[in-house]
Amino acid sequence: MSASASHRSVFSYLYNHNPFYVISAVLMLFAVRSAYGTIEIGSINCWIMMGVLAGYTLLLAGIGVLIVRWGKVWEDARSILLILLLLFLGVSVSMDDLFSRITPQEGMTLMIAGFLFSALVSEAVLWGTGIRFGARYRIPYHLFLALFYFAPWWCSPEMHPRSAASLEWTLFLFPVVASVLFLCLLPAIRGGVSYVKGNGTPWGWPLFPWIAFGVIAACVALRSFALCLTFGPAGPMWITSGSGPRMISFDTLWGFYFLIPLGFVLLLLLLEGSLVTGNQKFQAGVIRFSPLLLLLAMPAATGRVHLGFLFKVTDVIGSPIWITLWLLVGFYLWAAVRRVPGAVGAGMGAIALFAIVGPQTQGSGSLIDPTPWPLLLDGVLLLGLGLRKRSSGICTAGIVAATLGIWLVIPETILFEYRFTVCFHLLWITALVLGLTMKDDFSRVLQCASALLIPLVSVVVIWSTRAVEIPFLWRLTYVVSWAVGCLLIARIWSLRWFWYSFTGTTSILVYTSAAYGFRLATKVLSPAAVTAFVWSVAALLIAFLISAHKARWLPEYAWLLPRKETPPEADLLPPISEETSGEEE
Repeated sequence: MSASASHRSVFSYLYNHNPFYVISAVLMLFAVRSAYGTIEIGSINCWIMMGVLAGYTLLLAGIGVLIVRWGKVWEDARSILLILLLLFLGVSVSMDDLFSRITPQEGMTLMIAGFLFSALVSEAVLWGTGIRFGARYRIPYHLFLALFYFAPWWCSPEMHPRSAASLEWTLFLFPVVASVLFLCLLPAIRGGVSYVKGNGTPWGWPLFPWIAFGVIAACVALRSFALCLTFGPAGPMWITSGSGPRMISFDTLWGFYFLIPLGFVLLLLLLEGSLVTGNQKFQAGVIRFSPLLLLLAMPAATGRVHLGFLFKVTDVIGSPIWITLWLLVGFYLWAAVRRVPGAVGAGMGAIALFAIVGPQTQGSGSLIDPTPWPLLLDGVLLLGLGLRKRSSGICTAGIVAATLGIWLVIPETILFEYRFTVCFHLLWITALVLGLTMKDDFSRVLQCASALLIPLVSVVVIWSTRAVEIPFLWRLTYVVSWAVGCLLIARIWSLRWFWYSFTGTTSILVYTSAAYGFRLATKVLSPAAVTAFVWSVAALLIAFLISAHKARWLPEYAWLLPRKETPPEADLLPPISEETSGEEE
């Protein structure tokens, strides 16, 4: 590509997408922030900076109306409308210091004036551009604007004096209140695509208006951080580093876990939107990526102030990871009620994590000792689901989970010494039952596995040194019981694997009985006499089998039949009759 063509493509990109509105807004916010950090802050300067942002907001709103009404440049207008939301946030943040310096009466007036400014500018832009914004979207939008201005007025110690602990919890509740406001969008979501038809823009659902509410969600996160930065009671906001300029201290009580309620509500809204449109692929994506909510619960800062409040939250209501797991369980339960694919499995996975996550778990270093109840609950749920779907695989997963739970319970009982034996037999017997009662492909695997285990376990029970303490007669009875069981199963269900198992187990019994009898006999008679007696019996048995075969009492297998000589090929041809030879002549 030539240099001129490359330049034309760059200019074409800048012309089509026009990022300069965004660049202008970012530079304006940076300029205000830089001035805020260098000049001596006072009530007059705060009014000036707020006025600069308000004036810039009005100018940008006027440009947006102008280019839409007379130019129909909707692509540039989209950038302007989204930037206006960020500027409304900037105007509300610029008021924070004022709420710490003015009287309560002036604070009330400032709060109302700020909200009316943002609301009137918004309505003017909607009217000027001809955008039709339904009441189901418009009411929550104005509630968010009111929250942005109400929060600093309510959190300000000058407006509402309260203790430091009470102020911390008030700041912590801001994103919770914002999350409740997001739930007000459920009626709009259920309106679906038809509710935004003919909205006066070239944009369709869900781009209109959900990109705007996505920006509002980002503004809620930024507003929560700004409130903690300004009104947090633990430590000053501005610090001095040596002889350098003042810097903002970011060691605040705020953490990403503040946004867990917001993330949870957004998951609910996304799921509801996918259900309204019937988009099963998007439903599966919501379920698949919902565990990412746990990332917000991971500790991400080590400051003294941050960790101090994190420990308070953990002591009072539980750790963020623990709370998030409960929210995810509730989310998956709701999704399962709405018959979303994969919700049941995801919910059981979340429940299983409670085996190692407790109310005080803040990370991998504070995991609790495994607890059995989540595994037992998962086992019961999986077993019920597998029985309803007639799936041996799901039932087996449930039995495995329940067995793990029982493994953790047994140390608290008198069966601690037999924990492995109990859990092994529970898995083995349930696999056998599932293999015999289910009729899917995996049930055949269970049949084979349970059948092959019978002779193997018989060998271990009889000859293992760990089983010496158990009386030999008990062990022999145990093996005989399994041999009889194999025979019954093989006859009733006609399963060849259990014929093989019966043959192997019976062989083990015969050999064990012979060896045991030989040892007992050698204690009374000489080894030579006992050996001769055994071989005599063996020879007698072989002779009887041969005689039984000759009498045709046994199946005639080919390798036992005498080999017959094959007649020559000429003898196999039929004889030629005389009539036939006469006709030929």
